Amino acid sequence: MISQLKISLKFFAGFAFVLAMIGLASCDKSSLDVTSEDYFTLGAMDSLHHNGGCGRGSCFEFVYPITIKFADGTTAKVTSNENMRETIRTWKEANPSATERPTLVFPLDVLAKDGTVTSVASEDEFKTLLATCPPQGRGKGRGGRGHKPGDNGQTCFKLNFPVTVQLPDSTTATAADKDALHTILHNWKKNNPTSKVRPSLVFPISVTLTDGTTQSVASKEALTALKESCGN
Repeated sequence: MISQLKISLKFFAGFAFVLAMIGLASCDKSSLDVTSEDYFTLGAMDSLHHNGGCGRGSCFEFVYPITIKFADGTTAKVTSNENMRETIRTWKEANPSATERPTLVFPLDVLAKDGTVTSVASEDEFKTLLATCPPQGRGKGRGGRGHKPGDNGQTCFKLNFPVTVQLPDSTTATAADKDALHTILHNWKKNNPTSKVRPSLVFPISVTLTDGTTQSVASKEALTALKESCGN
């Protein structure tokens, strides 16, 4: 009798443990709220950087400001990586049921780790540009082992203005801001549609790091080293 009671108690304890684990698993799943502001913002930042081949572990950095488009058709100009994050979160707070992530608006400009700057007119042009990157530089894959939302949506630095650009014909032009830089790049591409050589920045340049400090970058090699160290 006592032996049967012990067996019953052991069975009950084991069954209760299984139920508790199921309950915990259910709580974990329900806590992953894909409509929450935090989850949506992290996923959107991942998507924008991954699709643009920009940020940590990627070939390029966005030249801010850039424009993003939301699912309701509205657009927003963002001036930095942090401003992008704040803008997405604010939009999500105003649209709590939305699940579709924002997209990049073209044209936009990107800076490569070798100092070349490119104006990209469309998504197809961006795909062609990304094809020139090594596979590990096309944005970290989503959903891979150890991947967490937000892993991709980090920048390395922000380019500061003014900058001087050397064009492939060896002439130079100074850009006081992003709009002036885009005009220089756009005009070069328009007047030299078959050129395979990209305009490049004249060093030294100034960048702002993620901690807010400003750093002078003396050469193409220094820029490459900075970009690669950021991806680690």
